[in-house]
Amino acid sequence: MRYLWEVLLAAQEEGIPEEKLRFVHTPSGSGYMEISLPCLNQTWVDEDSDTGNRSIEVNTYYRFYDIFYNMFPPEAPEFPALRESLTNLSLHMLAQNDILRGLTKEDYHKRLLAKEILSGGFGTAAKDVFLSMNRTEQEKLLGGWLNSFRVGSALPIFLDMVHGLVADSIVYHNNECPNEVLVYTGCRKERNLEQRIQFLIDTFLDIRYHVEIFYEYHFGIIGVEETMQIDEIAIC
Repeated sequence: MRYLWEVLLAAQEEGIPEEKLRFVHTPSGSGYMEISLPCLNQTWVDEDSDTGNRSIEVNTYYRFYDIFYNMFPPEAPEFPALRESLTNLSLHMLAQNDILRGLTKEDYHKRLLAKEILSGGFGTAAKDVFLSMNRTEQEKLLGGWLNSFRVGSALPIFLDMVHGLVADSIVYHNNECPNEVLVYTGCRKERNLEQRIQFLIDTFLDIRYHVEIFYEYHFGIIGVEETMQIDEIAIC
């Protein structure tokens, strides 16, 4: 990690609340790096056992000299705790500005949608499914959801969501009965997976589609030997 924004993104990946990060000014940091860590290849900072916070030393003069040069004179400050708090607050704001500069319009809309989901605006089922996903899966879901807002309910979006969010999955579309969809996953049936698939159906398919779901055992297809194994097939 070299920059403030890298610290925030790493914290998000690890599920660490931003308020647990405490940025402090380092008087002896490297002039070539913004973040001062004990080791150059260090990827994270250990948690303080007493407070639960993680202190990250920052060379505030690396990019923000004009902001901080009057805050750290050689003489001792009159209110050291206040200065530390203001430094921490300012660096958090600057780090957030760094992240927002790299946001596209799509990223901004994803954040608004995620906020609405977590607030319960789409119901408890949507919130539970969203929280059960890792960050990559959440990004996949948000992208597909925004796309469905633009084009409406569409089978291709549903196919993309199932393939991206349900492990070992295959979706079959019946050409003779266009409104029938068969979903197969090699995973065993369990509540979280069942809830996730049902959520995708409710969100990305309109009411005219009839969906059959098969877990663990594939249904038999005459002429396809891999699916015609005794005790290993489901019956449609």
